[in-house]
Amino acid sequence: MFHDIRYAARTLRKSPGFALVAIISLALGIGANSAIYSLANGLLLRPLAVPRPSQLIVVQSQMRGENLGGIAPYSALSYPDFADLRARSKSFAGLAASQFSPMGFAVDKNATPQMKFGVLVSGDFFRVLEVPPVLGRDFRPDEDRVKGRDAVVVLGYDLWRTEFGARPDAIGKTVYLSGLNFTVIGVAPESFGGPHPLIRAALYVPMAMGPRLEGDVHPDLLERRGDRSMFVHGRLRSGVNLAQAAAEAAVVSRQLAQAYPETNKTCSLLVATDMQARLRQNPADFMLIGTLLAMAAVVLLIACANVMNLMLSRGRGRAREIAVRLAIGAGRNRLVRQLLTESLILALAGGALGLLVAQAGADLFSQIKFPTDIPIVTDFRIDSGVLVFTVLASLVCAVLFGLVPALRSTNPQLTPALKSGRGDDGKRRRFLGRNALVIGQVAGSLLLLVFATQAYRGAAIVLASPAGFRTDHVLTASFDPSLVRYTPAQTRAFYKKLLDGARALPGVRTAALSESVPMLPTGDATRVVPEGVQLPPGTEAISVLSNTVSDDYFNVMDIPIVSGRGFQATDQADSPRVAIVNELFEHKYYPNKSAVGKRLRLEGTGGPVVQIVGVAKKSKYLFAVEPPVEYIYQPLAQNPKTGMTLMLHTAIAPGELAAPLSSLVRSLDAGQPIVGIRTMDEIFDQRARGTLGVLIDAIAALGVLGLVLALVGLYGLMTYSVGLRQREIGIRMALGADRSGVLRMVLKQGMTLAGAGVFIGVLLWLLASRPVMNFVQARSFSWGLLVVVAFALLGAAGLGAYLPARRAALLDPNRVLRQD
Repeated sequence: MFHDIRYAARTLRKSPGFALVAIISLALGIGANSAIYSLANGLLLRPLAVPRPSQLIVVQSQMRGENLGGIAPYSALSYPDFADLRARSKSFAGLAASQFSPMGFAVDKNATPQMKFGVLVSGDFFRVLEVPPVLGRDFRPDEDRVKGRDAVVVLGYDLWRTEFGARPDAIGKTVYLSGLNFTVIGVAPESFGGPHPLIRAALYVPMAMGPRLEGDVHPDLLERRGDRSMFVHGRLRSGVNLAQAAAEAAVVSRQLAQAYPETNKTCSLLVATDMQARLRQNPADFMLIGTLLAMAAVVLLIACANVMNLMLSRGRGRAREIAVRLAIGAGRNRLVRQLLTESLILALAGGALGLLVAQAGADLFSQIKFPTDIPIVTDFRIDSGVLVFTVLASLVCAVLFGLVPALRSTNPQLTPALKSGRGDDGKRRRFLGRNALVIGQVAGSLLLLVFATQAYRGAAIVLASPAGFRTDHVLTASFDPSLVRYTPAQTRAFYKKLLDGARALPGVRTAALSESVPMLPTGDATRVVPEGVQLPPGTEAISVLSNTVSDDYFNVMDIPIVSGRGFQATDQADSPRVAIVNELFEHKYYPNKSAVGKRLRLEGTGGPVVQIVGVAKKSKYLFAVEPPVEYIYQPLAQNPKTGMTLMLHTAIAPGELAAPLSSLVRSLDAGQPIVGIRTMDEIFDQRARGTLGVLIDAIAALGVLGLVLALVGLYGLMTYSVGLRQREIGIRMALGADRSGVLRMVLKQGMTLAGAGVFIGVLLWLLASRPVMNFVQARSFSWGLLVVVAFALLGAAGLGAYLPARRAALLDPNRVLRQD
C-alpha cells in the first residue's frame, strides 16, 4: 500500500492541472456536505455529553389522534406518570426526570436576583446519566423524597466559575434561589450542559424542592398528572433490548389509562433512543436539514461526475502505460488497486481542502441568533463528528468517481494500445457514458438553481408580506415574580401596578401583558374539545397553540378582531370564562359559520368550559415560514400566569423607554429582575430576516456550486472531445470547411448536451415541485423563474462550450494532419 501511495503521488505530480481541478471539484462537493452536516450536528445529532450516550434512552408520551400543525406532537411525561413507570417497570436500570425552570439566583440575599435557567431533577439524575460532579457530590436518594425538605444545589460549571471564581471553597456555601437558602453540595463537569443538548443549565435542584420554588403547593408539579413537562432519560438493564422496554412501557400506559382516564385515556408511553426522540420532537429541523443535505448530495454527485469524466479522459492518455504493464504480467486487480489508490488520494486531498468550505459554512450558520434569555447554545463547530463524516464522504467519493474509470482503463485492446498509445483501435472513443454524466450534471444544476430561486422568491414574499402583528414602535420586557417568591395575589398586584405605571410613562400609547412573544419559541399547546365538532375516532381532544394575554394586547400588537370582540376589563376570574380563536381555527372547525358563541372545553374532557367571544386575524406565531396553525387566546385574569412579557406600544423610538421602564420597575420592587428588554423590530429582524437570510444564503450557495461544477464538467468534456477530434476537424477544414462552420459544429454538440440536461431537469422539477413549494412556503410556482433559470443555464453552458469550440476553429489543419 505504501508503494502504491508513493507511485500515485508521483503520477499526480506529473499532471498538476488534472489533480488541481479534481481536488477543487471534490473540495466544493465534500465541503458543502460537511457544512450541512455541521448544521445537523449542532441542531440534532450531537449527543448529550455523557458516558455511553448511544445507550441512553428517552421515554416520551403521545396523545393518540392529536396533532399540532399537522404533526403528531411527542410530549414529555408528568411527574406522577414518571414515578409510576419507574415503580412498575423492570426493564430499566435507572430512570431520571428533569425539568427546566427559571430561578432567581443570588449569592447575597440583599442583591437583586439574576434569572438563571436551572433544572429540577430526580434524586438519581446524575447517577443514571453517569455524570459524576467534578467537585463535591451529587444528590443522595433521600434528598428527593420529602417535599421541600432538602434545600441543596449542584452548580453548573459556568455558574461556579463566574460567581465563585472556580474556587473549591464554594462547596458548603449558601446561595439564594427565589429567596430561599440553598447549600452548594457539588459542581457539574464543564462538558455537561444539562438534559437538553441546546440549552445549558446553570444549576440543578432536587425535584422535591420544586413546589417551594414555585410557591404553588395546591396542586404542585409533583401531583399534576396532566402537566407533561418532564424530560425522562434512562438506561436499560443488561440483556434488555429497546423493543422489550417499549412493550413494557405500553403495558404501563394502558394501566395508567384505566386508573386515570381523565388524563391518560389516550396517552401512550413511548421508548426511543435519545437520537430518535430528538428527531421526533423536531420535525421542522429534521425536514430543513434533510432538504439541505439532499441539495448538498446533488452538488457532490455533480463533483464526482466531473472527476469521473476527468479520470476517463486521463485513462485514454495512459493506455500505453496500462497496456505495457499488462503485457509484462501485471494482474488487472493489481492495476485496479493502483488506480483506486490514486482516486483515494484525490478524494482525501479534496476532503482536507473541503474542511475550509465546511468552516465557511459553519461560520455562516453561527450567525443564527435567538433573541431570548434562554441559554440556547448552537455549536456549529468542525468537531470530531464532522471530521469523521468528511473522511467517510471522501471514501465514498473515491469509489463513486474512481471505480468505473479504473475498470475501463485496465481493459484496453493491447495491440492498438501498444502501437498508438490508445486502447480503442484508433477509433473515436464512444461518448455515451460521458455525455450522460454531463447531461446529469446540467439536470442536477437546474434542480438546484430552480429550488434556490424559488426559495429566495418565497422568502422575499414572506418578508414583504405583513407579519400579522405590529413590529415597529413596540418594546418588550419579561418578568417572573416567582423568582422572588411572590404569592399569586402579590403577582396580580405587581402586574396591575406595572401596567398602570407603564401606561403613564411619557411616550407610551398603551401597554399589555402576554405570556408569549410572537416569533419566539415560547408558550404552550393547549388541549381543547370544540363544541359540536366531530373529532376523528380515538381522539378526545386536539392540541392548539395558545397564549394568555391582558385585555389591551390586540391593540398593542395591532391584531384585528375580525368578528366578535376582544378581551375586556370585565373578563375577570369570577365572570364566565372566555377565549378568542384565530381565523384558521374558525375555518377548520366551524366552516361556513361563525365561531363566536361556540364553546370549548380546555385540558381535555375534564377541563373548564370557555365561550368563544371573538375571532382574531391570523398572524405569524413562531417563525416567518411556519405552516398555517390554529391559535387560541385566553385572558390573563381568568388564566393567571407568573412569567409574563410587558408589551409597550410607543409613540417614540421604543429603545428610549428602556431606562424609564427600568426606573418604574425599581420603584415598584427594587429586587424584581427584568429578564430582557428588546424591541419587536430586533426580535423580528433576528428571527425572520436573520435566520431566514442565513438559510437562503446556504441554499443559494449550493445552487451556485452546482452551476459552477456543471459548467466545469461541460467545458472539460468539450475540451476532451475537441482534442480527440482534431484529425477529423483538420480533414474537414482541409476539404473546405470554414472556421465558423467548425465553431457551430462544436457549439451544437455542447448545446445539445446542455439542452438535454435542461429538459430532463425541468421534468424532474415538475415531479418534485409540490413538496418543494410546500417547504419554501410559496403560494404558487413561478413559471417565469423556471424559464429564466433554464435560459440562464443554457447561456452559461454556451459560454462553457464556446471556448473549446473557438479553440477548434483556430486549429491549423496542416499542423494537425502532419502531426497525426
